Amino acid sequence: MRKKLLLWDIDGTMIRAKGTGKRAMNRTFREMFGVEDAFDNLSMAGGLDYNIIFSVFQEQAADVSRLPEFFDAYCQTLKTELSIAELMPGVLQVLQLAEQDARLHNALGTGNLEPGARIKLDLFALNRFFPVGGFSESIAERYQVLQTGVARARSHYREDFAPEQVIVIGDTVKDIEAARRIGAQVAAVKTGGGSHEELAAAKPDLLLDNLADATAFIEWCRI
Repeated sequence: MRKKLLLWDIDGTMIRAKGTGKRAMNRTFREMFGVEDAFDNLSMAGGLDYNIIFSVFQEQAADVSRLPEFFDAYCQTLKTELSIAELMPGVLQVLQLAEQDARLHNALGTGNLEPGARIKLDLFALNRFFPVGGFSESIAERYQVLQTGVARARSHYREDFAPEQVIVIGDTVKDIEAARRIGAQVAAVKTGGGSHEELAAAKPDLLLDNLADATAFIEWCRI
């Protein structure tokens, strides 16, 4: 039986966070260093939290030895900001259907720090679907985060998951490009950081408005 790994992005794909991540970063940086709106000029869509935060530390000449302190404080602040976040249509249904299908497995491939990712997923009780994943843990490129997610899934699920058995689910051109770098298929949804024109030009294997038709999406994943 040929098995597939569904490698999920979070922001814009599963959850609409409505700018809460950037607000939490700004608030944390202000409280630690007294600088207002340090993250305002940065695009978060498809980015990696560690890279983004490290770049602001460099730009503001902040002490990088305080990065772990910042990460901890940011995640605590994020909890207080996330109440306005929304779950995207069909996501829960897709995860449930995948969980019930022995041919499909879920894992994360996200630009979030892992504690931040877990906080966001916990808001909608989704952590149970994701025993493993790739996260933003150091300076890296997005495809490397996906590679880590696949490697951890192979170990956890004890499945080989050849590149063509991996389906990256994301909402930006960066997700599509990273998926291609690891030889994976990619399903793009127009629920976050990419317009139809941008996403279509990057040529994903599947382009959807959203995942509302969960059954049809799962059928496509099984092919």
